[in-house]
Amino acid sequence: MAATLEFRQASKRYPGAAEPAVRELTLEVPAGETCVLVGPSGCGKTTAMRMVNRMIEPTSGDILLDGRSVKDQHPDTLRRSIGYVIQQIGLFPHRTVAQNVATVPELEGWDRKRIAARVDELLDLVGLDRGLAKRYPAQLSGGQRQRVGVARALAADPPLLLMDEPFGAVDPIARARVQDEMLRLQSVIRKTILFVTHDIDEAIKMGDRIAVLQVGGVLAQYATPAELLLHPASDFVARFVGQDRVLRRLSLQRVGDLPLEPVPDAGAALGSAIAASTPVRGVVSALLAAPEPRLLVTGEDGAALGVVTLDLVHDAVRQEAAAGAPSPAVS
Repeated sequence: MAATLEFRQASKRYPGAAEPAVRELTLEVPAGETCVLVGPSGCGKTTAMRMVNRMIEPTSGDILLDGRSVKDQHPDTLRRSIGYVIQQIGLFPHRTVAQNVATVPELEGWDRKRIAARVDELLDLVGLDRGLAKRYPAQLSGGQRQRVGVARALAADPPLLLMDEPFGAVDPIARARVQDEMLRLQSVIRKTILFVTHDIDEAIKMGDRIAVLQVGGVLAQYATPAELLLHPASDFVARFVGQDRVLRRLSLQRVGDLPLEPVPDAGAALGSAIAASTPVRGVVSALLAAPEPRLLVTGEDGAALGVVTLDLVHDAVRQEAAAGAPSPAVS
């Protein structure tokens, strides 16, 4: 169950402000895709997100879920139908994990048996041991609390999930792991997700589409990660994405996509094995740390697919650099 999300010239102007916080935002997020709102501080990305569940009321324009205006629903009813995950997670400290996850189903009047089954299902889905159900948030790690927050947002099976810098309070090591877990989860649940971050690398990793906003709530570009990196629409977008966008494009390419060298005969010197799903950008460090600058690439079943070398990665970098030569729009 997923909903198409559409902004139609949605604007927000606060009384006394010289400029709108969001200016005539128009974009559409197809059902089942993740759209990341990214941009510098003060660009209106969180304001745009909070207009969706009417925590902030638009000054003008409209926002539609599956063609229906959010203005046509009572705010409380609307918010219960939309999952919401925030940076500080926001779990109720006096309620157990199970009680936190059950918050919206309880408000919707589900019976206890149905709620218990849903809690177990969601703990399994987000990769948490069911034995944690009776613990309190203070007894969990930051990564575990974040997963509980996601489970709570999904409890009533909403068609749309809002995620406001959801991993910002998690340490860098746990953050990468939770990001990967969220990508795995999305591949299963296929919800429509509106995701806010200030981190362009996180946007590229998490988004099917990326909306880059400028200060003043102006949409600078709306594109897939590959298109954004390959063809930034303006100098502002090019500067925001950064000078190393060639390397960032390599994060979208998997090692298994490279023209791998054949698997050598048994006994040939190789470094550690690496999964075919590893981003090309991430394999560089592994190659440099390996006893030999070559790694065996394996599939999901552990079978050897070939060998990746620094020369292959170098060729990939050169091809990406050639593809990303500046267009006339970007100096």
